[in-house]
Amino acid sequence: MSLIDDMNWLAPQWHSLSAYVNSGRVPQALLMVGREGVGKSALAETFSKRLLCRSPQEFACSECVSCRLFEAKTHPDFLRIEPEEPGKAIPVEAIRGLKANLALKPQYSGRRVVLISPAHHMNVSSANSLLKTLEEPDEHTSLLLLTDSPESLPATILSRCQRMDIPVPERDLALAWLAKQGLAENGPVLLALARGTPIRALSLANDGMIEKREEFFTAWVGLTQRGEPATVAEKWSKFTCETLVEWMISWTMDLIRLKSAPQNRALDNPDLAERLLHPAKTLNLRCLFDYLDRLNAGRKMLSGQINRQLLLEEMLILWLRSQCRVKT
Repeated sequence: MSLIDDMNWLAPQWHSLSAYVNSGRVPQALLMVGREGVGKSALAETFSKRLLCRSPQEFACSECVSCRLFEAKTHPDFLRIEPEEPGKAIPVEAIRGLKANLALKPQYSGRRVVLISPAHHMNVSSANSLLKTLEEPDEHTSLLLLTDSPESLPATILSRCQRMDIPVPERDLALAWLAKQGLAENGPVLLALARGTPIRALSLANDGMIEKREEFFTAWVGLTQRGEPATVAEKWSKFTCETLVEWMISWTMDLIRLKSAPQNRALDNPDLAERLLHPAKTLNLRCLFDYLDRLNAGRKMLSGQINRQLLLEEMLILWLRSQCRVKT
């Protein structure tokens, strides 16, 4: 099964990439932009394999020596640059090592592909180092930069890349894909949690995220009765703080929607609608907007060096305080 047969929402982008190849005008630097879980990596890897294939047609042949090396993750002309650990920066040493590799000739198909993901995790030094490579492009090399946060990249990098946007698929397409993965029942909830991206939704299902979300939601809404934000923060300190903050943002946004229009069911968390109705009726709308602002500020702080447990505790304390204010 080809990529387009499996993930048909990527067909327009694949046709654009094929047109580059057929016209002999493959970009030397291509910035692929889309939310996490929309399929950027699958698209970039399929394109990389196609560029390196010795007997390509619409897709790579999967039979030549180049394709076999690619599938075995040992292709010397396919270079992947990524953080050593998830969430960490791409260090300047990685880009300097790349420049040393680019000084050598490709070994197989006469072409080399470099995949940098996530590109916005390059620190200032590594981005500046890459800029020198972009200013003096190698005609045998194609750089693919993947990001879900293009605004975090320097303007000098953006201006030297051709951009390809990969939008979130239509909801029906995404749900149909999840149904093929055996997730028809929980598909709508998973898709909402993944902000509409089906691959992320599948990953959440495999991680048992619905059950974890239910447990944290119960703790979050129950703070009024128990009033133990420090205890809750300690319990969840080993869980991904970014995910917890995203959940709290989505719940708060749903509270605002329900506060403004109680009959509204166009929610990020439709399965929690009934349990959100009570706090939506009692909370102050201005307090909810203030809390949402603090959550968004906290999310930005997570991109830097910060004590995540203390940040989570602060977000829970603010939530508890917002419930103690007099409603309007």
